[in-house]
Amino acid sequence: MKKFYLLAFALVSVFALVSCQDDFDPDYPADEIQYDGSRRILVAYFSQTGNTERLANQIVEATGADVYRIEAAEPYASNPYDDSDRIQNESYNDLRPEVANLPDNVEDYDVIMVGSPIWWHNPAMVVCTFLESYDLSGKIIVPFFTYGSTEYLQQSIDKIHEVTPASTHLRTYLGGDVEEWLREIHILQ
Repeated sequence: MKKFYLLAFALVSVFALVSCQDDFDPDYPADEIQYDGSRRILVAYFSQTGNTERLANQIVEATGADVYRIEAAEPYASNPYDDSDRIQNESYNDLRPEVANLPDNVEDYDVIMVGSPIWWHNPAMVVCTFLESYDLSGKIIVPFFTYGSTEYLQQSIDKIHEVTPASTHLRTYLGGDVEEWLREIHILQ
């Protein structure tokens, strides 16, 4: 009987693990481009704890892109867990908090690499506000996220696609060498 309970527990555990896995597909459909060294690149990012900023700086260093830090008009707490209710409300209700410092020239760029932490299953909603503030039709959008796992990564990618429907979308960063990823998506030669 003890073996039966152990077997039953093992089966339930495996089922729970499989059913709780995120639906992220590393081969999700993404657009393809050819390398063009004349493209103007902007790395726009929101970072609350510094993780997304570090990744953004690596991308800037590799590409020579211009950089812009997205800031919320109503700043978040330095520790996002202290603003958990606010962040959850924004995410679950698809709210658009104001951006404090919208630049005037985003439409001048050909490629917009946009970075965000994943907060309550989505990019920080202030990033969506930023993207929806411009006509990005025909622009190349490259999302990148900082998050400890791939859980909710697909949902975050889908949200970026949703708010920039008339743009070309390249694959997100999944870890590893930044320059190698940039070559794979044809931003670097």
